[in-house]
Amino acid sequence: MGAMILQMVGCLLVAATIGLMMGWLLRSFATSEKRQQLSEIAGRLRGREHELDTLNHELKVRTSAVQMLEGKMITSEAALKDLTADLATKVEQLTALQAEVAEKGIRLHAVQRERDTLRREVEEAETTLKAKAAGFAEMQAQMENAEDVLISRDQEIATLKTWVEQLAPKDAEIARLRARIEELDPFVERSRRLEREQEQDRARASATLHSKEQELAAHQARLRELDTELARLRTRNQEDLTRFEETLQERDTEIQRLRAAVEELNMFRGEVEKKDVALREAEERRVMDVSEREEEIAALRKRLVEYRVAQRFGAQSKPTGPVESIAHSAPAAGRGTGKVRSHQKDDLKQIHGIGPVMERVLNRMGMFTFRQIAEWNERDVEHMASELNTFPDRIRHDNWIAGAKEQHFLKYGEEI
Repeated sequence: MGAMILQMVGCLLVAATIGLMMGWLLRSFATSEKRQQLSEIAGRLRGREHELDTLNHELKVRTSAVQMLEGKMITSEAALKDLTADLATKVEQLTALQAEVAEKGIRLHAVQRERDTLRREVEEAETTLKAKAAGFAEMQAQMENAEDVLISRDQEIATLKTWVEQLAPKDAEIARLRARIEELDPFVERSRRLEREQEQDRARASATLHSKEQELAAHQARLRELDTELARLRTRNQEDLTRFEETLQERDTEIQRLRAAVEELNMFRGEVEKKDVALREAEERRVMDVSEREEEIAALRKRLVEYRVAQRFGAQSKPTGPVESIAHSAPAAGRGTGKVRSHQKDDLKQIHGIGPVMERVLNRMGMFTFRQIAEWNERDVEHMASELNTFPDRIRHDNWIAGAKEQHFLKYGEEI
């Protein structure tokens, strides 16, 4: 871009130098023909300078547009980076939430297993307690039977005592009764021992029953606590699941919005790339125009040198020397060229919407006549619009095809 600007400045300096030289030559030449020719050359140079100014202005406009597009691309890339970082943060938060939900599910499963284990222990304790109660009932039945036996024995002893009192005089009866008492003494001792064992068993059963009741109360309290904890965990898990689902929905909505933004950015980037390519092509075309102008300036400079040589040698030779031959040969050549081009090239500027710059671009693309433009179709319009770095609607709005047909009819009297 800097080299192009330097070239433009150089061209302007060269054009200014040529203008000064032409002014000096106009003051130096004495003949009217030479002044007329130099005036024509000066007019052409001024036209070239005007075209160079126009091209310089267009180049500045294109440069500012490229800078604006570059700023928009930088802003869009920064926004895309911010959106990508935000998306990564959201994904990390979502992963953390999923891990937390999984951990809470594992804890809930462990609590449920502990509750099942406690239930099994309670059931086993109830079964054991029922077995102990059955044994205790059996022991009570045995104790009742023993008490009945003791009561019957006591009744027998009372009867025997009555008999002893009634039959005191009878030693033989007493001896017999003593013998009977001696026989009953082991049974009484056994009954007492059974009573003591029964009391001990009753005390152990009562202690065991009391301890089992305490354990059962503790297990029941633990079960109530576990049920409360389980209900709280279920409620919290349900709330966490609800929040997680809402968060997932928000993340899905955010991801969809980010994807839409990324797609828009990609579309915008594609458009910017197309614009960039079009601007580069336009710059290349402008460079080609500048090169052509430099070639024309070099040709004009060569002609000035020839005129200067002709003027230098004009005083030493006759007036019909090389200068006049050059002066007459140039218009002749111009007329000949114009005659040749009159059959090969039309003035495309007569079509509405086509200016000098657009005409030169069309000529470089091989478009010289009204007929060529009049025979365009829709595909040709699209193609030429892309090549000319313009919009197809402009060609359709200015109606180039109808204008070309009209100008061809006006010039050649032939309808297309």
